[in-house]
Amino acid sequence: MRIALTLFQVLVFQSVVNAQTVFLTELCEMPNEILESSGLEIGPEGCFWTHNDSGNPAILYCADTTGTIVRTVDVIGDDNIDWEELAKDDDGNIYIGNFGNNSLSRTNLRIVKIPSIDTCTTTAYVTDTILFSYPDQQNYPPVGNYGNFDMEAMFWHQDSLHLFSKDRSNPSTGYTKHYRLPAVGGNYTALLVDSFYAGHTSFVFAVTAADISENGDQVVLLSADRVWLFRNFNGTNYFGGDVSELQLGSFSQKEGVCFKNGFIYITDEESFGLGGKMYRLHPDVFVAVNERSDTELQPVYNNELRFDHLKFNVAEPVAWQLYSTGGKLVAQGVAESVLDRKMFGHRKNGMYVLRVDEHNKKHSMLIKL
Repeated sequence: MRIALTLFQVLVFQSVVNAQTVFLTELCEMPNEILESSGLEIGPEGCFWTHNDSGNPAILYCADTTGTIVRTVDVIGDDNIDWEELAKDDDGNIYIGNFGNNSLSRTNLRIVKIPSIDTCTTTAYVTDTILFSYPDQQNYPPVGNYGNFDMEAMFWHQDSLHLFSKDRSNPSTGYTKHYRLPAVGGNYTALLVDSFYAGHTSFVFAVTAADISENGDQVVLLSADRVWLFRNFNGTNYFGGDVSELQLGSFSQKEGVCFKNGFIYITDEESFGLGGKMYRLHPDVFVAVNERSDTELQPVYNNELRFDHLKFNVAEPVAWQLYSTGGKLVAQGVAESVLDRKMFGHRKNGMYVLRVDEHNKKHSMLIKL
């Protein structure tokens, strides 16, 4: 039996841009108290603030990269209806995005502010509540198939909060919308600023988290399958600069992303005994969007969920290279129409990086042998 690899699974993986650079490292398993990490932000003493998803207690956890919880802080002044994201300003205030909206029918969307979060050890108090609505949503839930009004991504920059929508249209439009809100308490209609086409209409590519680097010159958007990196933009015109993309090759439920000291940190949620981990990603491994292929190559896996073959989109011979997770080139060749596992020779079971140059269109994917 052969099946396409579209199953929910978490892969422990690393890869390379060249023969030496490891780009994604699994750091730790998240502790049992944080199996639904749905927001990530820099904390004190090498730790990260995070929280669980909807329906869980209103608690912020401060955990380090070994998976140890350093602080557990009860939040007074807001219930976790659907906490989805964290943001932090230059003064150390943290913002919790209580704006998860799976049903697209919420009329109580809000962001709450807690001052000087890094000084809180057991209890934190909400001082400001930012209530808001979307200027382009008139019905709750919307009428018809358009539903780009869920929200899971946010960061603070230049005195404002920047939000990026998670599209729940059926079928998906492939867009995330950029909204802006004041970072002070009040009741607002969010300003619709711009939108970004992720290039894919599958729901698994919908944006689930966002962050901006400490110096404000890079923005990252995260989805279950890939990461987008924005550079060389002016001001808050994040989509107006250079866009790069990295395919992660895993459909785990990734909902936390954070810049720190030049690296990108990612967390995913635990589900069915899978996931619930923290990873570190090097930002210099992204491929410019105008260099990647417009079509996806989909590996076909056998009943043991190991790579079986890959069909190409062109008739011409295709060059391929297979790398170990440590960056060593272990096999290479040319294939016509189909790349079969047998062409790799005898390889140990495990994760590998397959790179394909399909008629000057570049693909890079993580596969399991």
